[in-house]
Amino acid sequence: MEFEKHWRLNLCILLRELRTKIYKPMPLKKFVLRDPKTRLICVSDFRDRIVHHALINVLQHIFEPIFIFDSHASRKGKGTVTALKRFDKFKRKVSKNGKQTNDARNENDVKGYAFKADIRHYFQTVDHEVLLRIISKRVNDTGVLWLIKIILNNYESNTPRKGMPLGNWTSQFFANIYLNELDQFVKHNLKAKYYIRYVDDFIILHNSKTVLQEYEQSIKKFLSTELKLELHPDKCQIIPLKRGISLLGFRVFYHHKLPRKRNIRKIKGRLKEYLNSYKKGLLSAADILETLQGWSAYAMQGNTYNLRRRLSNEIEDDLMRTTQRSRSS
Repeated sequence: MEFEKHWRLNLCILLRELRTKIYKPMPLKKFVLRDPKTRLICVSDFRDRIVHHALINVLQHIFEPIFIFDSHASRKGKGTVTALKRFDKFKRKVSKNGKQTNDARNENDVKGYAFKADIRHYFQTVDHEVLLRIISKRVNDTGVLWLIKIILNNYESNTPRKGMPLGNWTSQFFANIYLNELDQFVKHNLKAKYYIRYVDDFIILHNSKTVLQEYEQSIKKFLSTELKLELHPDKCQIIPLKRGISLLGFRVFYHHKLPRKRNIRKIKGRLKEYLNSYKKGLLSAADILETLQGWSAYAMQGNTYNLRRRLSNEIEDDLMRTTQRSRSS
């Protein structure tokens, strides 16, 4: 609102600063988010976010066409829903439509394996020089490259010229550019058919555990030598599909998927906080119901009908009781 009061003047000032290359972003505002992991979130000043969106508007047309289909984060038309649907398709392919193991005890004991991994401290360890080298292969405009350097250098990390702030739109887009190198390596060099990536988490499905072990070693070497990254030692494992795969908040089996218990605890805790705020007059019932509907749309990807109905009934009952008490008092 402050920027919009004199938006023409403010945009003209921004334009002049960018053309004359005297533009300097404001220091990032930082706060800690526990959701459930502790993360340091950085928020850019509003005028800087205008610059970020203008920059991405240019870069998106250049890089979006070269991203693989199964990169699902921070892209139009993609997201957790599309990633889960692709996983469902891939598990059917790898297991040959649910062919069961020799020692099957139930209908979910199907053949096949998943190599599940993520990158250790990804956003803190992205190398600026490597990122700029990747971008400069397709962008030769000196003004654009100068602006990217300015944005990257606005983030103060423990290691100079390393890291990007969580919370910036540019960071999300640069994250996809950086790991597109991994995507291309996995798809074209390793020729892995069933590969999905969501930010720095990725998964490869195959009917052979030995092949996945070979993929793991090749990926470790590629990340280290080409991108100066490493796999998280505690979060990389090859899992039989029959055990169920933890993916984007769900435990996915062949015939069903269930939300992880910590995600259920998280939404219950959030709704409890919102109800307390509602009782104090700090939130409206519409705000609470909107949050519940948003979570229900996500949970709908799993077998959660009874859970969603029970949670909805509990919240509606609490809201009704609170409203009745306030009226009677």
